[in-house]
Amino acid sequence: MAKPRMAKSARIAELNLDTARIPDQPSTSLPGTVDKIIPAPRPSLPEKAQIAVDGSDHLHRDLRIENSLTDEHGDEVKLKKGARVAVTVTAERKS
Repeated sequence: MAKPRMAKSARIAELNLDTARIPDQPSTSLPGTVDKIIPAPRPSLPEKAQIAVDGSDHLHRDLRIENSLTDEHGDEVKLKKGARVAVTVTAERKS
């Protein structure tokens, strides 16, 4: 038996209310390499790590982040030049 006709906005609202269908945030992971460590210009600022993301355009492949990371035990760690990393980009879902 066919379902009754329903407006598109009502179908979307019904899908959003379905608790069995909880979507994950869209994300992708790309491999990269730490190109260089940029020292802090002042002692109050952290040093930065420049990461070259593999598989991206030449003009947009460099990414700079603070070089103060935390491992799985809660200890502070730092990246070193030449280290292989995985860069994960996650997008927020629209509400």
